[in-house]
Amino acid sequence: MQWTTIMATALGAVIGVVSTLTADHVRWGRELSERDRDAMRASYALYVEALTQAHDDITQVSRDPQSSPEERAESVRTVIGRHGVYAKQHQLELTAPLTVVRLALKAAHELAGYRDCVINGFTRADAECTEARRAYREARYSLIDAMRSSLERRGAR
Repeated sequence: MQWTTIMATALGAVIGVVSTLTADHVRWGRELSERDRDAMRASYALYVEALTQAHDDITQVSRDPQSSPEERAESVRTVIGRHGVYAKQHQLELTAPLTVVRLALKAAHELAGYRDCVINGFTRADAECTEARRAYREARYSLIDAMRSSLERRGAR
């Protein structure tokens, strides 16, 4: 009878230790996943903010009918770098899934296309700028959709 009591106590202790370790491991994985998601969210926000600020500057310059094409070109030539779009893109590449990275590259490419339209002398009213803005906007929407999808919790819907 004493052996059964000792065995039952030992088995209970082993089960308790294993269940505690399992629960701690699951909690640790969940916390790690949440930290990774927070890092991605911050990286995404900074990147989208940089894109938006650069886009706004390009649009502002493209609307100025009183400046010459050369003045407009000079104003927007470095706008992408000034807002750190490429630097924030490199940060995003460290945390984001490949799908998001590819769409981020496309959005930056389309933004550069819009900037190039203004550098080439077109204004907001010209069809070339309208098409470039549309292409950028579509790329940005696709990027944001992919970002949202990557931030969703697995199993939560």
